[in-house]
Amino acid sequence: ACVLKPAEEACLTALAFADLAHQAGLPPGALNVVPGLGAEAGAALTAHPGIHHISFTGSVATGRRVQAAAAENVVPVTLELGGKSPNLFFPSVMAQDDEFLDKAIEGFVMFALNQGEVCTCPSRALIHESIYDDFMERALKRVAAIKQGDPLDPSTMIGAQASSDQFEKIMSYLKIGKEEGAEVLIGGDAGSVEEYPNGYYVQPTVFRGHNKMRVFQEEIFGPVVSVTTFADDDEAMAIANDTIYGLGSGVWTRDIHQGKRFISG
Repeated sequence: ACVLKPAEEACLTALAFADLAHQAGLPPGALNVVPGLGAEAGAALTAHPGIHHISFTGSVATGRRVQAAAAENVVPVTLELGGKSPNLFFPSVMAQDDEFLDKAIEGFVMFALNQGEVCTCPSRALIHESIYDDFMERALKRVAAIKQGDPLDPSTMIGAQASSDQFEKIMSYLKIGKEEGAEVLIGGDAGSVEEYPNGYYVQPTVFRGHNKMRVFQEEIFGPVVSVTTFADDDEAMAIANDTIYGLGSGVWTRDIHQGKRFISG
Protein backbone atom coordinates (compact mmCIF):
# COMPACT_ATOMS: atom_id res chain seq x y z
CA ALA A 1 0.00 0.00 0.00
CA CYS A 2 1.14 3.53 -0.77
CA VAL A 3 0.25 6.75 1.05
CA LEU A 4 0.83 9.84 -1.09
CA LYS A 5 1.05 13.22 0.60
CA PRO A 6 1.17 15.87 -2.14
CA ALA A 7 2.43 19.42 -1.67
CA GLU A 8 -0.32 21.54 -0.16
CA GLU A 9 -0.06 24.03 -3.05
CA ALA A 10 -0.57 21.38 -5.72
CA CYS A 11 -2.76 18.51 -4.52
CA LEU A 12 -5.46 18.43 -7.23
CA THR A 13 -3.35 16.42 -9.68
CA ALA A 14 -2.66 13.73 -7.08
CA LEU A 15 -6.36 13.52 -6.20
CA ALA A 16 -7.30 13.27 -9.88
CA PHE A 17 -4.70 10.51 -10.34
CA ALA A 18 -6.16 8.60 -7.38
CA ASP A 19 -9.63 8.89 -8.92
CA LEU A 20 -8.33 7.46 -12.21
CA ALA A 21 -6.63 4.62 -10.31
CA HIS A 22 -9.92 3.84 -8.57
CA GLN A 23 -11.76 3.83 -11.91
CA ALA A 24 -9.11 1.49 -13.32
CA GLY A 25 -9.85 -1.03 -10.58
CA LEU A 26 -6.94 -0.55 -8.20
CA PRO A 27 -7.85 -2.41 -4.97
CA PRO A 28 -9.21 -0.20 -2.18
CA GLY A 29 -6.42 0.94 0.13
CA ALA A 30 -3.62 0.29 -2.35
CA LEU A 31 -3.25 4.01 -3.09
CA ASN A 32 -4.17 6.62 -0.51
CA VAL A 33 -3.87 10.39 -1.01
CA VAL A 34 -3.63 12.53 2.13
CA PRO A 35 -3.66 16.28 1.37
CA GLY A 36 -2.71 18.71 4.09
CA LEU A 37 0.00 20.93 5.48
CA GLY A 38 3.47 19.48 5.83
CA ALA A 39 3.74 20.45 9.49
CA GLU A 40 0.55 18.52 10.21
CA ALA A 41 -0.22 15.76 7.72
CA GLY A 42 3.37 15.30 6.59
CA ALA A 43 4.78 15.20 10.10
CA ALA A 44 2.13 12.70 11.22
CA LEU A 45 2.89 10.38 8.31
CA THR A 46 6.67 10.41 8.70
CA ALA A 47 6.38 9.62 12.41
CA HIS A 48 3.73 6.90 12.02
CA PRO A 49 4.94 3.43 13.10
CA GLY A 50 2.99 1.76 10.28
CA ILE A 51 5.14 3.35 7.57
CA HIS A 52 7.92 1.04 6.33
CA HIS A 53 9.65 3.29 3.79
CA ILE A 54 9.58 7.04 3.15
CA SER A 55 10.33 8.73 -0.16
CA PHE A 56 10.46 12.52 0.02
CA THR A 57 10.93 15.16 -2.66
CA GLY A 58 11.37 18.74 -1.49
CA SER A 59 13.71 21.17 0.20
CA VAL A 60 16.90 20.31 2.05
CA ALA A 61 15.51 21.80 5.28
CA THR A 62 12.36 19.69 5.17
CA GLY A 63 14.38 16.63 4.13
CA ARG A 64 16.40 16.91 7.32
CA ARG A 65 13.19 16.91 9.39
CA VAL A 66 11.83 13.92 7.48
CA GLN A 67 15.04 11.98 8.01
CA ALA A 68 15.08 12.80 11.72
CA ALA A 69 11.46 11.67 12.12
CA ALA A 70 12.13 8.43 10.23
CA ALA A 71 15.13 7.71 12.43
CA GLU A 72 12.87 7.41 15.45
CA ASN A 73 11.27 4.31 13.93
CA VAL A 74 14.40 3.19 12.05
CA VAL A 75 12.61 3.54 8.71
CA PRO A 76 14.57 3.67 5.41
CA VAL A 77 14.36 7.00 3.62
CA THR A 78 14.85 8.01 -0.02
CA LEU A 79 15.43 11.75 -0.39
CA GLU A 80 15.44 13.96 -3.49
CA LEU A 81 16.31 17.42 -2.24
CA GLY A 82 16.74 19.71 -5.18
CA GLY A 83 18.73 20.07 -8.34
CA LYS A 84 20.71 22.49 -10.45
CA SER A 85 20.89 20.21 -13.45
CA PRO A 86 23.30 21.20 -16.24
CA ASN A 87 22.70 20.66 -19.94
CA LEU A 88 25.91 20.57 -21.99
CA PHE A 89 25.80 21.57 -25.66
CA PHE A 90 28.82 20.57 -27.75
CA PRO A 91 29.93 21.95 -31.17
CA SER A 92 28.49 19.02 -33.13
CA VAL A 93 24.99 20.15 -32.13
CA MET A 94 25.26 22.94 -34.72
CA ALA A 95 26.81 20.75 -37.45
CA GLN A 96 23.49 20.49 -39.30
CA ASP A 97 20.22 22.38 -39.35
CA ASP A 98 17.99 19.38 -38.77
CA GLU A 99 15.63 17.66 -36.33
CA PHE A 100 18.48 16.96 -33.91
CA LEU A 101 19.24 20.67 -33.63
CA ASP A 102 15.55 21.42 -33.15
CA LYS A 103 15.44 18.83 -30.37
CA ALA A 104 18.52 20.35 -28.72
CA ILE A 105 16.83 23.76 -28.73
CA GLU A 106 13.77 22.17 -27.13
CA GLY A 107 16.10 20.60 -24.56
CA PHE A 108 17.40 24.05 -23.68
CA VAL A 109 13.90 25.48 -23.34
CA MET A 110 12.86 22.68 -20.98
CA PHE A 111 14.06 24.93 -18.15
CA ALA A 112 10.56 26.43 -18.26
CA LEU A 113 8.71 23.09 -18.15
CA ASN A 114 5.86 23.27 -15.63
CA GLN A 115 6.90 26.86 -14.85
CA GLY A 116 10.33 25.51 -13.90
CA GLU A 117 8.83 23.80 -10.86
CA VAL A 118 10.53 20.47 -11.59
CA CYS A 119 13.72 19.45 -9.77
CA THR A 120 15.21 17.96 -12.92
CA CYS A 121 14.60 21.01 -15.11
CA PRO A 122 17.87 21.93 -16.89
CA SER A 123 18.43 25.13 -14.93
CA ARG A 124 22.06 25.50 -16.04
CA ALA A 125 23.13 25.51 -19.69
CA LEU A 126 26.78 25.03 -20.60
CA ILE A 127 27.44 25.88 -24.25
CA HIS A 128 30.70 25.46 -26.16
CA GLU A 129 32.10 28.89 -26.93
CA SER A 130 32.44 28.14 -30.65
CA ILE A 131 28.67 27.74 -31.12
CA TYR A 132 27.40 30.07 -28.41
CA ASP A 133 26.26 32.97 -30.60
CA ASP A 134 24.49 30.88 -33.25
CA PHE A 135 22.94 28.50 -30.74
CA MET A 136 21.65 31.24 -28.46
CA GLU A 137 20.20 33.19 -31.34
CA ARG A 138 17.90 30.26 -32.09
CA ALA A 139 17.32 29.38 -28.45
CA LEU A 140 16.22 32.88 -27.46
CA LYS A 141 13.76 33.01 -30.37
CA ARG A 142 12.24 29.78 -29.05
CA VAL A 143 12.04 31.18 -25.51
CA ALA A 144 10.37 34.34 -26.85
CA ALA A 145 7.72 32.15 -28.50
CA ILE A 146 6.59 30.61 -25.19
CA LYS A 147 2.97 31.57 -24.65
CA GLN A 148 2.09 32.43 -21.07
CA GLY A 149 -1.53 32.37 -19.97
CA ASP A 150 -4.42 30.45 -18.47
CA PRO A 151 -3.17 26.91 -17.66
CA LEU A 152 -6.59 25.52 -18.66
CA ASP A 153 -6.16 26.91 -22.18
CA PRO A 154 -4.61 24.16 -24.38
CA SER A 155 -2.56 26.77 -26.26
CA THR A 156 -0.86 27.97 -23.07
CA MET A 157 2.75 26.81 -22.72
CA ILE A 158 3.51 28.20 -19.26
CA GLY A 159 1.13 29.03 -16.44
CA ALA A 160 1.51 30.73 -13.08
CA GLN A 161 3.76 29.68 -10.21
CA ALA A 162 2.24 27.47 -7.54
CA SER A 163 1.99 30.06 -4.79
CA SER A 164 2.70 33.60 -3.69
CA ASP A 165 5.70 32.38 -1.68
CA GLN A 166 7.21 30.66 -4.70
CA PHE A 167 6.58 33.73 -6.87
CA GLU A 168 8.33 35.96 -4.35
CA LYS A 169 11.25 33.55 -4.07
CA ILE A 170 11.76 33.55 -7.85
CA MET A 171 11.48 37.33 -8.02
CA SER A 172 14.12 37.63 -5.30
CA TYR A 173 16.49 35.47 -7.37
CA LEU A 174 15.90 37.61 -10.45
CA LYS A 175 17.03 40.56 -8.33
CA ILE A 176 20.02 38.60 -6.99
CA GLY A 177 21.12 37.64 -10.49
CA LYS A 178 21.06 41.24 -11.66
CA GLU A 179 22.91 42.41 -8.55
CA GLU A 180 25.57 39.72 -9.12
CA GLY A 181 26.17 41.12 -12.58
CA ALA A 182 24.48 38.38 -14.61
CA GLU A 183 23.32 39.56 -18.02
CA VAL A 184 19.58 39.19 -18.66
CA LEU A 185 19.27 37.82 -22.19
CA ILE A 186 15.47 37.60 -22.06
CA GLY A 187 12.79 37.97 -19.39
CA GLY A 188 13.94 38.99 -15.95
CA ASP A 189 10.66 40.23 -14.51
CA ALA A 190 7.13 39.27 -13.51
CA GLY A 191 4.86 38.06 -16.29
CA SER A 192 1.69 39.80 -17.40
CA VAL A 193 -1.50 37.96 -18.35
CA GLU A 194 -4.54 40.10 -19.14
CA GLU A 195 -7.13 37.66 -17.75
CA TYR A 196 -5.27 37.30 -14.46
CA PRO A 197 -3.59 40.61 -13.59
CA ASN A 198 -2.79 39.38 -10.07
CA GLY A 199 -1.56 35.93 -11.13
CA TYR A 200 1.83 34.65 -9.99
CA TYR A 201 3.38 34.79 -13.46
CA VAL A 202 7.12 35.00 -14.11
CA GLN A 203 8.68 35.66 -17.50
CA PRO A 204 10.86 32.81 -18.79
CA THR A 205 14.30 34.18 -17.99
CA VAL A 206 17.77 33.47 -19.35
CA PHE A 207 20.80 34.76 -17.43
CA ARG A 208 24.35 34.76 -18.72
CA GLY A 209 27.09 34.71 -16.14
CA HIS A 210 29.56 32.39 -14.44
CA ASN A 211 29.13 29.26 -12.35
CA LYS A 212 30.08 30.87 -9.01
CA MET A 213 27.00 33.11 -9.06
CA ARG A 214 24.13 32.21 -6.75
CA VAL A 215 21.75 31.91 -9.71
CA PHE A 216 24.02 29.12 -10.97
CA GLN A 217 24.42 27.36 -7.63
CA GLU A 218 21.08 27.64 -5.82
CA GLU A 219 17.81 26.01 -6.85
CA ILE A 220 15.35 28.71 -7.93
CA PHE A 221 12.50 26.34 -8.85
CA GLY A 222 11.14 28.67 -11.48
CA PRO A 223 11.42 29.37 -15.23
CA VAL A 224 15.01 30.58 -15.00
CA VAL A 225 18.13 29.17 -16.67
CA SER A 226 21.70 30.31 -16.11
CA VAL A 227 23.99 30.10 -19.14
CA THR A 228 27.76 30.06 -19.43
CA THR A 229 30.34 28.85 -21.95
CA PHE A 230 33.20 26.36 -21.89
CA ALA A 231 36.31 25.97 -24.04
CA ASP A 232 37.01 22.24 -23.87
CA ASP A 233 35.82 18.94 -22.41
CA ASP A 234 37.77 19.31 -19.17
CA GLU A 235 36.27 22.71 -18.43
CA ALA A 236 32.77 21.46 -19.29
CA MET A 237 33.15 18.55 -16.87
CA ALA A 238 34.48 20.79 -14.12
CA ILE A 239 31.64 23.31 -14.41
CA ALA A 240 28.94 20.64 -14.69
CA ASN A 241 30.11 18.90 -11.51
CA ASP A 242 30.65 22.11 -9.54
CA THR A 243 27.33 21.96 -7.67
CA ILE A 244 26.06 20.70 -4.32
CA TYR A 245 23.33 18.78 -6.16
CA GLY A 246 23.80 15.52 -8.04
CA LEU A 247 20.30 15.04 -9.38
CA GLY A 248 20.75 14.93 -13.14
CA SER A 249 22.30 16.37 -16.28
CA GLY A 250 22.00 16.32 -20.05
CA VAL A 251 24.63 15.91 -22.78
CA TRP A 252 23.84 17.16 -26.30
CA THR A 253 26.26 15.88 -28.93
CA ARG A 254 26.18 13.93 -32.18
CA ASP A 255 29.25 11.97 -31.04
CA ILE A 256 28.07 8.93 -29.04
CA HIS A 257 31.59 8.32 -27.70
CA GLN A 258 31.74 11.84 -26.30
CA GLY A 259 28.30 11.39 -24.79
CA LYS A 260 29.25 8.14 -23.07
CA ARG A 261 32.44 9.67 -21.72
CA PHE A 262 30.57 12.50 -20.08
CA ILE A 263 27.83 10.24 -18.74
CA SER A 264 30.46 8.15 -16.95
CA GLY A 265 32.25 11.24 -15.64
